[in-house]
Amino acid sequence: MSERADDLTDGRADRRADPASTTTGMATDASASLRWSLAPLLALATLAATFKIRSYDTFWHLAAGHWILDHRRLPNPDPLRFTAEGHRWVDHEWLFQVGLAWLERMGGLSALSVLRILAVVGLAWVLWIACRRLGASRISTALIAGAAVWIARPRFFLRPELLTLVLLSVFLLLLLEVRRRPSAASILPLIGLVVLWANAHPAVLMAPVVAAALLVGSRWEGAGNLRHDSLTWWIALGLPVGIAAATLLNPAGLRLWLVPTEIAKALEDIPGINPEWLPMWKQPQVGYLIALVVLVLATILTRRRTGRTDLGTGLVALALAVLASTSVRHLAPFVVGAALHIASCIALLGSSEGPQSAHSIRHPWRRWLPWTLASLAILYCLAPPTTGPLRPRQGVYHFGLGLESNRFPVQAVDFVEAHPEIGNLYNNVAYGGYMLWRLYPPRRIFNDGRNELNPTFLAELANARRGAEGWDALFDRYQLEGALVRYDPRRRPVLDAPVPPATEPTVSWMTSNEALFSRDRFALVHWDDVAMVLLLRTPSNRALIESYEYRFVRPEDPEGLALDAQNPQRRRSILREIQRKLLEDPESQRARLLMRQLQGETILETVPSGTPGPRPR
Repeated sequence: MSERADDLTDGRADRRADPASTTTGMATDASASLRWSLAPLLALATLAATFKIRSYDTFWHLAAGHWILDHRRLPNPDPLRFTAEGHRWVDHEWLFQVGLAWLERMGGLSALSVLRILAVVGLAWVLWIACRRLGASRISTALIAGAAVWIARPRFFLRPELLTLVLLSVFLLLLLEVRRRPSAASILPLIGLVVLWANAHPAVLMAPVVAAALLVGSRWEGAGNLRHDSLTWWIALGLPVGIAAATLLNPAGLRLWLVPTEIAKALEDIPGINPEWLPMWKQPQVGYLIALVVLVLATILTRRRTGRTDLGTGLVALALAVLASTSVRHLAPFVVGAALHIASCIALLGSSEGPQSAHSIRHPWRRWLPWTLASLAILYCLAPPTTGPLRPRQGVYHFGLGLESNRFPVQAVDFVEAHPEIGNLYNNVAYGGYMLWRLYPPRRIFNDGRNELNPTFLAELANARRGAEGWDALFDRYQLEGALVRYDPRRRPVLDAPVPPATEPTVSWMTSNEALFSRDRFALVHWDDVAMVLLLRTPSNRALIESYEYRFVRPEDPEGLALDAQNPQRRRSILREIQRKLLEDPESQRARLLMRQLQGETILETVPSGTPGPRPR
């Protein structure tokens, strides 16, 4: 017998002689293994969720939640937009909104950031438990759940989508318990979870499909230890029907099932669609492709080596993969489903390798590998790449709590709030939620992110932006007195009236906002690093315009500003207005760089809204 075998034999003899020491040793080993695998997972989840609030939709959810808390009923018809007067609003996310608004009242925006951290840590923990229930080792589970958190991170917004991600993971965990031991004790919590989910987010509509995929697939599978004799066809087919019925227990009832159709209809033929609604083949996501490739390879490898596969988790992953392919918004649920099926594949591979399986072998890398990978993922969270395929498509997430202020029109809203005499304002859809949160009541807003609320309005807005006549009609119809808009450096051609002796109109290239808000009709009364406020030249706005107008500076168009500055007199006027802005806001990056440009120190590069300001190059 070898020396190693002698050591093992002596160890077994010692443990037989002292059962107490055996139990203590096993508990110590389990505790150490848990610490070395679960701790880096939870650390990764915490860091992945610790970034400042940047979702525009968070704030209209907050405004709706505050309205419900104040009025003790659902907001129907819509009270928040003056462009939706009398329109019915089926608020199918009211429960999430109430919880979010209550928490914000208790602890401010920082409390919402903490909520996101707790939600993501909870997601990681539930994934850990579910993967362990499927038979994966602790190390494998930590790696799978950590990868799922890393890939899903771009979807960790403070909106109902995050709650759906957590509820879906709990839903799958409860389904695994039903599969293992069907009973009223395992089914009733599942139904209760669905009712909660149905009042928080329409994504609950995936629940019956996921349940049918897992239960029918599990009942169909009859190979080896994957056979679930206690799971009858009555349960496999009847429970998804019961879950579908439970989704109707919400104020909207059956109309909840029409939400996807209503959103798709509202966005149909509208230019400038949000990229997150695009299918994967139009807006590829590296995380989706990675998860899909690993899922397929794990399934093929498991089938070839063991002759078996967990058909239930496999069908869940397949259904969620198809859903994710239709929209970037559905990436995270697919990642959750893929994680469970990969865990089941690893469990099957381990059980087929005998005593020297992944459950029993102790390699030196068992301790440092999870920490190494978690550290790399944490570094990615703190300092993501700015170029290449792994570059975040939603922009850089800034570490910390509270508001990412350079993404929202904080100073512009301060100006509007300080002047309540300003009438109805046009606003970009991205800024509507923040304006509601800050200004409602008494001020209502022009537009926000609720696409399905009034589909004809989106078409009307798109048509109005195509020409001056439609644009003027839009302002007249809604009695708009001005606009609060983000910077838009994109240029568009504008036909100028012919100047004698010319007989043909000339074409000028202007930024989008300059074309829509011409200086002869609108006055620029406020600008900062993120947004501008413009007022119509009407008698009611005359006093404000006389006090605050910037007549010469063009903060959105540095190229046009440079051309204007070629006139010495105009150049002096522009410099005076930039100096005025710096006196009002010494920290204004846009004003500083405009000043440097006029002084010949740098060339200004225009940047989209949501960044700290223009950057020199």
